[in-house]
Amino acid sequence: WSFLLSLVKHHHHHRMNNPLLVLNASSSSSSLFHRRRCSYSHNNNNKKSRTFCCSFSSSSSSSSSSSYVDEKTLIPLNERKATFDSTREELKRWQTWAKEKITKSKGAFSSFDGGNKDSGQQSHHHRHHHHDTTNNDPVDEQSLVTELEWLLEDVVANEGKSDDISMRMNFDQLTALWNKRINDRYPIQYLTKSSQFRTVSLYVAPGVLIPRPETELLIDFAYQHVKIYGKKEHLKELPWLDLGTGSGAIACALATELKDMFSKTNPGVYATDFSKEALEIAKINVERLRLNDTVSLLHGSWFDALREHNGIKFAGIVSNPPYIPSDVAANLQPEVGRHEPMSALDGRGELGMGDLDVICEFSHEYLAPGGFLALETHGGEQALRVWEKLWKTNLYEDVRVRSDYAGVDRFVTARLIDAKKVHRFSNTSLKD
Repeated sequence: WSFLLSLVKHHHHHRMNNPLLVLNASSSSSSLFHRRRCSYSHNNNNKKSRTFCCSFSSSSSSSSSSSYVDEKTLIPLNERKATFDSTREELKRWQTWAKEKITKSKGAFSSFDGGNKDSGQQSHHHRHHHHDTTNNDPVDEQSLVTELEWLLEDVVANEGKSDDISMRMNFDQLTALWNKRINDRYPIQYLTKSSQFRTVSLYVAPGVLIPRPETELLIDFAYQHVKIYGKKEHLKELPWLDLGTGSGAIACALATELKDMFSKTNPGVYATDFSKEALEIAKINVERLRLNDTVSLLHGSWFDALREHNGIKFAGIVSNPPYIPSDVAANLQPEVGRHEPMSALDGRGELGMGDLDVICEFSHEYLAPGGFLALETHGGEQALRVWEKLWKTNLYEDVRVRSDYAGVDRFVTARLIDAKKVHRFSNTSLKD
């Protein structure tokens, strides 16, 4: 699957009615993310000249393409205050230039160059099937047009019918940003510093994986479990655990939805990650979403992060761990391989099972009886391998392989059985 098309196709039903899109009324793009707009007063003291220059630099040099990309900016683009004035006509001219750049660059995009060959950075796992490097690049012209519309939704602050518009960056900054997207194959989510995940809008940066739409299904599975089993007395006050939280997407979405289900007794969510950089980004999201009293962030590798919480039990464990086999991780599309962190992609071990093996082996020690386990996998044989590991322990019931939006066997879920059987468990059974 395409990294970008997977984001575009799933969210068709969330598209906003934005007057800006009349600039491209003929577009057949699949969708854009639903954006939560922040209400700022557009008190623009920085009045800009109406003179519009149609000559935009398309240089591929690092200096020109990165002149606006400020890695220290911790506010998603669509939440920043508008500080520049313009008109829709001026914006339409810029959009025409940006589309022409897509057309001129599509030859470079049509030949898939594979992962991190041209970059010293390590690649981050694209959580889908291996891309055959002999095929055309999955990022096509139409998906880039859709990204352009998405970008302009974030840039334009006012959504009225007036010809005058307020913008969150000027045209020089916007040009530098678009050049970086096209020339460097830099993910649009990193450029706008934002990604939508279920009902929450997240801050994202290169230190974390960009959340994928199919991962949202983990929350659906957890929600279904809670409706049937989760309100039992011994489970309803226990916290949940998100292993390998990254941006905090799963933890924040889960905490938000658990709040709705447990209005009086909010069980909370523990979220762990081995990467301190990832935890810093997760902290930003926890604070932005006002979940400080609900989400606890812990540093450490998988269950080692819980070393100071002896005896803790969870109502559920949810994880989207690194699971891409190493040979596949080395040949990902450029948006993923060059810019997303390998530590969240490469599952290591045979068939990319290194991290999944750890989670399968020790989850029973941290789940309460009847507790829920939901894991995302690479699909196919790997999903069956995870299912087999859990089933052979005789510790879980209702062990299932579940499909993602495309029908790929992506997830494995299970429920821990009663305490007596758990006590009789021997770790050797996992190795049989």
